[in-house]
Amino acid sequence: MNHDLFSYLPLFLKAAALTIWLSWLALMIGAVAGGLVALARTSRWLPLRILALIFVEFFRSIPILIVLFFAYFGLPVMFGIDISTFTAATLALALHATATMSEVMRAGIESVGRGQWEAAQSSGMTFGQTMRHVVGPQALRVVLPPSVGVYVTTLKESSLASIIGYVELTKTGLLVRESTGGGFAPLLMLGVLYFLINYGISLAGGVLERRYNVGTKPLLAGGGQ
Repeated sequence: MNHDLFSYLPLFLKAAALTIWLSWLALMIGAVAGGLVALARTSRWLPLRILALIFVEFFRSIPILIVLFFAYFGLPVMFGIDISTFTAATLALALHATATMSEVMRAGIESVGRGQWEAAQSSGMTFGQTMRHVVGPQALRVVLPPSVGVYVTTLKESSLASIIGYVELTKTGLLVRESTGGGFAPLLMLGVLYFLINYGISLAGGVLERRYNVGTKPLLAGGGQ
C-alpha cells in the first residue's frame, strides 16, 4: 500500500462506522420484528401461522439485491415517496434479517420444555411474565450464537447498498480506488477492514455466549419436556 492510500484511512474508518451502524440498525429491527413473527409462527391460530410462514419463506427465497432494488426503485413509483439510499438499504436488510431472525427465535422459544410453560401458568404468571422471566432467559442461550452469525451476514450484505449509491465501506473503497488510479491496494484494505470487523463481532459473540451459557438449569421446577 502506498503512502497516498493511508491518507484515506480516516475516510475508510468513517465508512466502516457507517457500515456497522447500518447493519446493526437492520439487525435490531430484524430482531424485534423477527420476535413477533416467531410468536406468530408458534401461535395456535392457523391463519396467523400460515401468514408468518409465507413471510419468512418469501424473504428467505428472494436475493437481497432484489429486495434492495424494490425498496429503492419500486416503493417511490408505487407510493410516490422519496426514499433515501440509507432508508432503502436499512429496509431491505431489515426484511431479510427479520425472516432469518424469526427462525432463530422460533428455535429458541421451542427449545424451552413444555413443562416450563405449564409450571409458569400454574404459578399464575401472565404470558408476558412467562416470556420475560422463564422462556426468554433460556431461549437466549439458543438464540445468541446464530444471532451473531446473522449479524455478520447482514454486515456483509450491506456492501450491496453501494449499488444504489449509499456510501458505506465498499462504496468508499471503490471511490478511493478510482481516485488513486486503480490498483489492488484499496481492495486489500477493504478486505482487511471487513475481516477485522467481522472477526471482532465473532469474538464478542463468543464472550457473550460463554457468559449466558452459565447455569443452564430450567428456571422452574417441572421444567423438563
